[in-house]
Amino acid sequence: MTPDMTVRLLGPPDTEGEYVALRESGRGEDLVHLHDYERLYGVPGLYEHIVQDLLGCRSPQAAAEGLAEALTELEADPREVVLLDLGAGTGLVGELASGIGILTIVGFDALPAARAACLRDRPGVYRDYLVGDLAAGEPRLLAEIGSYRPTALISAGAMGGTHAPPSALVNALAALPEGSPVVFTIDERWMQTDGPGGYRTAVDDLLESGELRLIRRSRFHHRVTTTGEPIHYELFVGARGPS
Repeated sequence: MTPDMTVRLLGPPDTEGEYVALRESGRGEDLVHLHDYERLYGVPGLYEHIVQDLLGCRSPQAAAEGLAEALTELEADPREVVLLDLGAGTGLVGELASGIGILTIVGFDALPAARAACLRDRPGVYRDYLVGDLAAGEPRLLAEIGSYRPTALISAGAMGGTHAPPSALVNALAALPEGSPVVFTIDERWMQTDGPGGYRTAVDDLLESGELRLIRRSRFHHRVTTTGEPIHYELFVGARGPS
């Protein structure tokens, strides 16, 4: 972000939902929804300044720590892992995964703007960065993912609500061999419902079928809202398929 840009956090009752007011010298305020990713990704460092610095988001760090735990539990060498980062955004999770020794990471996001921001801000973190609708299960896209032969999955805050639906997780798991480390975080509200954006039954089915073998499931502080209320997520650390 530019040195003369200031950010003001806004939420109810001033607005409907979470917003930020952006101002640069000589200009009026620009009101932007917190999930207007294309707008926020367009300014280098802006999205992370808002979400990581101002709102204290911990999902990327929690997911990376969970991945390190899974690798240890499963006795997997991080140097040999091919990691699929679902909902890669600007590449922070990939950068953290590199920090625990993973050499080959493939990013994936639904938004071309995310890919553009990552290549601009973190060139070289990913072996490749794919864009598409994983939930739809389009054969060409699944084949492209499969061509990298991923052996681990990580996803931080990219599932539930208006983000990726359960079918995206199911399709991502199907791209992995049995025994692959799997780590993801989901808003606890979406783990308590089967309504739109809900994951409750989908995750229960994966666990009951053995498609996902759980190592640890825990609750953590994800971030605060733009008005300061805490948001809690669940962290899932596990492996694909039976032990």
